[in-house]
Amino acid sequence: MGIVGVIIFKLIHAPVPYLLGPMLGVLLANRIFHVNLFWPKQLQIAGLIVIGYSLGITFNKEILKAMLIDIPLMFIVTSILCAFSCIFAFLISKYGKIDYPTALTSSVPGGLTQIVIFAQDMEGVNLSTVTFFHTIRVIMVVILVPFIVHLPFLSSNGSPTASTIHTTLETLNWRHFLIYIVLCTIAALFGKKVKLPAAYLLGPIIITILLNLTLLPASSMPPGLLNISQFVVGIHIGLLLHPESLNDKKKQLVFAFLSSMVLILVSFIMSILIMRNLEHTSIITGFLSLAPGGMDQMGIIGHEVHADVATITIYQLFRILYIYLFIPPVLTVVNKRYQKRV
Repeated sequence: MGIVGVIIFKLIHAPVPYLLGPMLGVLLANRIFHVNLFWPKQLQIAGLIVIGYSLGITFNKEILKAMLIDIPLMFIVTSILCAFSCIFAFLISKYGKIDYPTALTSSVPGGLTQIVIFAQDMEGVNLSTVTFFHTIRVIMVVILVPFIVHLPFLSSNGSPTASTIHTTLETLNWRHFLIYIVLCTIAALFGKKVKLPAAYLLGPIIITILLNLTLLPASSMPPGLLNISQFVVGIHIGLLLHPESLNDKKKQLVFAFLSSMVLILVSFIMSILIMRNLEHTSIITGFLSLAPGGMDQMGIIGHEVHADVATITIYQLFRILYIYLFIPPVLTVVNKRYQKRV
C-alpha cells in the first residue's frame, strides 16, 4: 500500500511523495478497506536513524562558523516564529476545543517527521491531530512558497547571491558510512536509554555532527536511501492516524489551514522588515530562510530562483537545532502542567 501511494504521488507530481504517499496510502487502506496492517517498529527506528544521519552531515565547520556570526538574529527570528505558534495554539485550544499540549505540538513550525516523533513520547497528546495539522502545513508550504517567490515584484528585488558555502557531500565512502551507521545506532539506543527527546532522531544528529567536525569525515548518502527511510517512516506515521478521533474534522481543517497561513505570513513579513534590513538579503532569500518548510525543499526552491542557498541552509539548520533543543522540554513542561490541572 505504501508503494502504491508513492507511485500515485509521483504520477501527479505531489509534494514529498516518499513521505506523504505511503502515509496516505496506508491510511486509506486501514480506514476505508479495513485492512489490518502491521509495521515492525525496528523498520521505523532504522528509518529515523538514517534521517538523523542525513541531517547531521549537512553541518560542517564552514556552516557552523557562519551560524555563530548570525546566532543572535537567527535566535530572534526563530523565537518570534515560535511565539506566534504559541499564541495561535492558545486560540486553537480555546475555540477549537483541543487541549493545549496537542494544540502547541500541532502549531510548532517543525518538520512532519520530527514533530510526530516528539509527540509519540508525550502522554496525552493526540497524535492524529498533530499529524493532521503538520500534513496540511507540508502541503501548503510546498504549494504556496514556490508561488510566492515567483511573484513579479519579488523577482527584481535584490541581486542573486552565489552560495560560497558547500553544504552537500559529493563522494560516497562506504567504510565511513557503515561506521557512522553503527555509531548512530548506538547513539540512538543510548539516547533512548537516557530519555533523550526523539532519541532515534536526535542521537544520530548529535554524534554525526561531533564526529564529522573532529575525528571522522562523514560520507554522503547512498543513492535512494533517504527516500527509502522516508518511505518506512511514512508508513509508520500513516498507521498513527486515526481520523475518527478528531472531534470536529471541518473545524480542525480550518484551524490547520489558518495556522499554516499565519506562519507563512509571519515569515514573509519578517523577510521584509528584518532579513532585508539587518541581514541584507533579498526578500526571496529571507523568506525561504524563514518559511516553515523543510531545509531540503526550501534549498531546492532557492536554487531555482537563484537565491542565496547558503543563507537559506544556515537559517533552516538553526531552526532544526532550535526545535530539537528547546521545543521538547517546553512541550514536556506544558504537558505536565496541563495534566495536573486536568
